[in-house]
Amino acid sequence: MRYILLALILPLTISFTTPGWAQDDAVDVARAKAFVTELADEAITILRTQSARTDREDGFRKLLDERANMRRIARFTLGTFARKISKEDFEVYQGLLNELIIKVYANRLGEYGDEQLVVGRSQSKKNNFIVKSQIEFSNGREPISVDWWLYREKDGSFSLFDVRVIGVWMAQEQRDSFASVLKNNRGDIQALLGHIRKQIEGKKSAQKASG
Repeated sequence: MRYILLALILPLTISFTTPGWAQDDAVDVARAKAFVTELADEAITILRTQSARTDREDGFRKLLDERANMRRIARFTLGTFARKISKEDFEVYQGLLNELIIKVYANRLGEYGDEQLVVGRSQSKKNNFIVKSQIEFSNGREPISVDWWLYREKDGSFSLFDVRVIGVWMAQEQRDSFASVLKNNRGDIQALLGHIRKQIEGKKSAQKASG
């Protein structure tokens, strides 16, 4: 289950190519792998101990606050528009994005069984680290590749920036979607905020309908 948990936890991503990325030294490899493993263990604990949907959401909200740099992710998903948005609108946007991530991804985790996340090698470039992993299934299904983009903060700690599942960086995908909304509405941030609110409400309605 650890594989799926982490793969779906967040919608965050950047596209990059591997040339120019170097193998980390032993210390950084161990720290980056430990971060991914601990993140997976925390997610599993939430699923095992919190049966109510609202409690799971609260648990994953806290996990993202502690393990991901949501402000950096929010700015990335806005693309070039991040330079134009007001401080007040950005705060609203970040709050809505956080909630969308929780609704779309965290609540999917309960659908999965006893899969296992196997952590592989790690690469780095400056303060960016990529940790490769695979989700292995107990039913014989082919493993799925999952890459974790971590960022080393100024204090030396790691934060989660993005997740790539089967070749798709999730934050990059979200940024492309938001860019389309902004383009179609002549850069109107209120249109984007309304779009995200509708997505959140749609997820809430779907959850109520499913019981």
